[in-house]
This record gives sequence, C-alpha cells and structure tokens, in this order.
Amino acid sequence: MKKFAIYSVLTLLLLWVVPVFGSEYTPTNEPLPKLVLTVPENDFYKTYLGLTGKAGEKFSPADIQADILLIELFSMYCPFCQNEAPRVNELYEKMEEVSKKGIKVKIIGLGASNSQFEVEHFKETYNVPFPLFPDKDMSMYKALKGAGTPGFIGCRLKDGEPVTIVLRNSGGFYSAENFLKELIHEAGL
Repeated sequence: MKKFAIYSVLTLLLLWVVPVFGSEYTPTNEPLPKLVLTVPENDFYKTYLGLTGKAGEKFSPADIQADILLIELFSMYCPFCQNEAPRVNELYEKMEEVSKKGIKVKIIGLGASNSQFEVEHFKETYNVPFPLFPDKDMSMYKALKGAGTPGFIGCRLKDGEPVTIVLRNSGGFYSAENFLKELIHEAGL
C-alpha cells in the first residue's frame, strides 16, 4: 500500500511537471482581448515600448510600437518562473538584436496575482530588463486564458489591424533563439 501511494504521488508530480518543461508552442490566430495597462514611470520603458502618454495614463498593447509583442505570464511566487527568468532575459537580448535588424520585437510581463511591490521585487531579484506590470486581480491573466505560469502569448501588431495572438506557450522553453525563431515564423515575418 505504501509503494502504491509513493508511485501515485510520483506519477502526479510527473504529470504536473512535464507540461511545464516539455511544453510545445501552440500556433493560433485569435484576437487579443482588451487589456488595459498603465504607462510606466520609467523613461527607458516608455521609450522601449514607444509610448507617448504620461506616466500613470492607460494604454493598450496596440499602442506599443512593435511588429511582435510577447506577453510573459509570471508570478513572483512561481519557482518555475524564477528558474526561467535567466532564459527570458536572454530572450529579451536576442529580441533586441533582431529589432536592430528591422523586425521590432518587444516583451512585457504580467504578474499574475501580483501587486506592484511583488512585480518590482521579481524585477530586482532576477534583473529583468523589460517592463513588468501587476495583474493583482488576475483579470488580464484570465482574459488571456492563462494556463499556469510561466506562460507566453505571442502577438502580431499591424497598423490598422486588431492585435492578433499568433502563439501560445504554457511553461518554459529550452532555447531562447529557437523560441524567438518560432515566434517570428508564427507572426508571418
């Protein structure tokens, strides 16, 4: 009986962990739900996102000056998010390299069930170089149909067209370079 209980627990753990680390990219083509974010006070972040509004004003992802936007769903309390942070920072660097060559690729993070304080703590602890936004009530997470953290929602932004979700990824990724290539491919760029 004791062995059965141990095997049952191990099986459940495997079923829970494998989707996180063995995740695959899911191509999609659906409109991005309405998300309302607050213009950051940090001038670097405002410039990075191409925003012209004043700090504290509201904006939507459609206002971001980019061809592709990646939204990371994370939580300060998620050990997988903490483990993934260096790879996501590497992804940001690769996005910056690609953006210098013509395709503008940006990333933001949404802290699921996190306050501004928790988001800032995550940013400082893991040296996150891109803007992070709190989603304390998880309204944006739910609207994006989040399926755990970390999660990634890849969006195509075209002038005059609605923002379109082109890729979903629940869990981490193994290679920043391959993930970025897949994101660009799914965006049709």
